[in-house]
Amino acid sequence: MKKLRFLLVLAAVATGGAFALSEFRLSAGAGGYFTSDFGGGMEASISGSTMSVKTPYFGGGGFAFLDATYAELSVGFFGAAGTFKMEQAGVSQEGDISLTGLDIGLLGKYPFAVNEKLSVFPLLGIGYRIMLAVKDQAGNAIGNSAGDFSALWFRAGGGLDFSFTDHLYVRGGLLYGLRLANKFESDMVDSLSGMMDANTLLGHGLEVRIAEGARSANSGAHAPGLPHAA
Repeated sequence: MKKLRFLLVLAAVATGGAFALSEFRLSAGAGGYFTSDFGGGMEASISGSTMSVKTPYFGGGGFAFLDATYAELSVGFFGAAGTFKMEQAGVSQEGDISLTGLDIGLLGKYPFAVNEKLSVFPLLGIGYRIMLAVKDQAGNAIGNSAGDFSALWFRAGGGLDFSFTDHLYVRGGLLYGLRLANKFESDMVDSLSGMMDANTLLGHGLEVRIAEGARSANSGAHAPGLPHAA
């Protein structure tokens, strides 16, 4: 029993030390990001004959964020370029496409303090990508509306903050995302579903972020603290 009591006391002390109270502070900032969609599109087949449409793209832009220690809300604007690929009966056609859009995202985060300057955190959340323009190389709109290419994304990854002062820091982040099919893809599948076995293709991509941020002054408010990395 004495050994058990000792272990319970030791566990309580260790837990209390790891999760000591720390400041809850708001911060905000802005920076740049690179984004991509490696997949997307649709494929269909019938009696050994296949067709596919793919729309990969890469791009970048700027974003602003509001941080509340355990959550980050961001809004970004980006431009991108890619290739519209269509293949049917062994014949391929390709054309350049350009895209512009808005990203609205909400990420949950749990910071771990490595030292007084550096903290790291896992990220998990959702985002909605609103396409404002999707055009071919001649400048003509693709599809009925750019909004048909908008989609909901699910993202996971990690990030770090490096503090220059108590108020100023730089933030980096890397996210991998999966998205739901957009309306353009779903409409193509629906139009072929009565004639062919058709399915949407998975949209997925990486996002890399770098930004500068500024924290609010110490308000005196506290929340469950940051566990220190070993």
